Amino acid sequence: MTMLTKIRVADEKDAQGIVAIYAPFCAGDSPVSFEIEPPTLDEMRSRIASTLESLPWIVCEDSGGQLLGYAYASQHKTRPAYRWSVDVSIYLSPKARRQGIGTKLYRKLFAILIEMGFVNAYAGVTLPNAASVAIHQALGFSQVGVYEQVGYKGGKWHDVAWFALSLTDHGDSPTEPLKFTDYISSRIKTGAGAEL
Repeated sequence: MTMLTKIRVADEKDAQGIVAIYAPFCAGDSPVSFEIEPPTLDEMRSRIASTLESLPWIVCEDSGGQLLGYAYASQHKTRPAYRWSVDVSIYLSPKARRQGIGTKLYRKLFAILIEMGFVNAYAGVTLPNAASVAIHQALGFSQVGVYEQVGYKGGKWHDVAWFALSLTDHGDSPTEPLKFTDYISSRIKTGAGAEL
């Protein structure tokens, strides 16, 4: 049976649900995140708010409003020539896995990034993580390298594989990427609305 879901822009009220999804990946025995302690609700609210000033952070919820997963983009590097590139991340609750929700979230995120003018997306995956490698490859990412033994957590060293995806043609004169706030404003002005 297909789960009824809705994808929308995250807001600070989602912090509790996002922390609930993310916290297990911060646990000492999980190398998925290199954070050791899960962020507090205030820290997560701050992360959401600061991300949404310039880049998208979206969530997927079920028909009862429970968060099933989230995806967001972050700045790839700070130097100006990198501004058409972003890093992307996705996290799902256990009940949302193998339901197609991760694919829906990522596809929506990529569509927004393309409309905003971004060209490249990159993702880091701690190895081994067959599920994360599979979703990135299924969506067209190519592995471009491995940082060997780059993170130490849970009593051992971990490799991180890096994946790259061209969101659109590079072209000789890319348009300046929009800030996410400007993207939402432009949708409202053109009648598309703030809904995704």
